[in-house]
Amino acid sequence: MALILRKCKKDGSSSHGFVYGNTGDTVTAPDWDPKPECGNGLHGLKQGNGEWGLLAGYVWLIIEADENDVVDIDQYKCKFRTGKILYRGDKEGLHKYASVMATNPSSAYEWACIIGDKEIMRDRVTESKYSYNWACEIGDREIMIDRVTDPYWAYCWARDIGDKEIMRDRVTESKWAYWWACDIGDKEIMRDRVTESKSAYWWSINIGDREIMIDRVTESEWAYEWAKNIGDKEIMKDRVTDPYYKEAFDKLPS
Repeated sequence: MALILRKCKKDGSSSHGFVYGNTGDTVTAPDWDPKPECGNGLHGLKQGNGEWGLLAGYVWLIIEADENDVVDIDQYKCKFRTGKILYRGDKEGLHKYASVMATNPSSAYEWACIIGDKEIMRDRVTESKYSYNWACEIGDREIMIDRVTDPYWAYCWARDIGDKEIMRDRVTESKWAYWWACDIGDKEIMRDRVTESKSAYWWSINIGDREIMIDRVTESEWAYEWAKNIGDKEIMKDRVTDPYYKEAFDKLPS
């Protein structure tokens, strides 16, 4: 069996006019079609996992449905043919379902923010994005800091929270090494991590080190931008191989 989380208006109706009953009632879609697309079914978040921004209304529902009657539409929601309403009410009544609901990182973070049960949800928040968001909005920074390993979110943590010495070595991608140098510093350290053409171009424009960055600009678009805005046309001409940028490059003044 699957548990479906959704909300409805105060009168029990959905945004499309379907009226859900009370606790204990069975609800059935009048126009069921199992195709994995919106419409022709009753909709919600399977086990509370998905896009919480789709949960619109004032009243919370937990509906139990047979797995065979549930169709995943995408990673954001599901639809189902029929199910029994186990709970209808305010968010306080959802606590008893916390152990089996919101099992993925994004939904666990949303559940903790909106409903609570932080002690249960904390261990489910393992992805960098939601670990960073948890630290910012809820706390537990000493726990979440080790879960932020993605370069972008490590950069955000250092910028917004601190712990620069810890996060610095996690910023290994060119783009975020460039932004670290711009917003935080450590240019001597980050310069060697900027190896991708776009970031090398922008480093040369906004920071400098053109004699170092020039050899790292190898993609057509950024070789063209370098020749147009910085110069070194003779050096860049063999790197512009894409026909679109080659045509524009050939029109640049000598």
